Amino acid sequence: MGFLAILVYVFISFFLGFVMIGSAANLIELTNIVFYIEKEVLSNVYLRVAFGLGGVLIILFCIRYVQHIIYRRERAIISESEYGKVSITLFAIEDMLKNMLETEKGFSHVRPKVCAGKRGVNVIIKGNVRSEVNFLSFTKEVQEKVREKLLNLLGEDKDIKVKIVIKKMIFKGAKKIVEAEEPEIPYRYY
Repeated sequence: MGFLAILVYVFISFFLGFVMIGSAANLIELTNIVFYIEKEVLSNVYLRVAFGLGGVLIILFCIRYVQHIIYRRERAIISESEYGKVSITLFAIEDMLKNMLETEKGFSHVRPKVCAGKRGVNVIIKGNVRSEVNFLSFTKEVQEKVREKLLNLLGEDKDIKVKIVIKKMIFKGAKKIVEAEEPEIPYRYY
């Protein structure tokens, strides 16, 4: 979501919050606010037009926000071939990467997230890493494997960036404790 939309939501939220707190504490009377808007703002034609355009802008931002929430995870990567279109959902790619990375001996509790944009595909892999692993070589190897797998799947024309976020380090005796803290959610991808 754009910066302007977030700014509008923050401004409206603060304004409504202050009005509600002020009216609850008898610091602001709502009749005075309504009287001021009727007398000062709506009596001037230019301010009335600006007030109406502000309302339209707020409604458009709300519609855009709702669309963003509804359609943000329904996205897919579409490729053209000589036989037709091929659409691969981001959920399918995340599931494939999760299955691929769970077989790695250094990783546990892997949660990949794939974001597709105009510039390319960004992959964020969050997980726990065992302390015995050499981090630089291990992360480089994982990034190369993920990038190679996605290039084979999506084609050579895609720009793929892989970011690894290490949430926890697992020591030899702590494996059972970490697994008990973060249970896997059943039927997550359905």
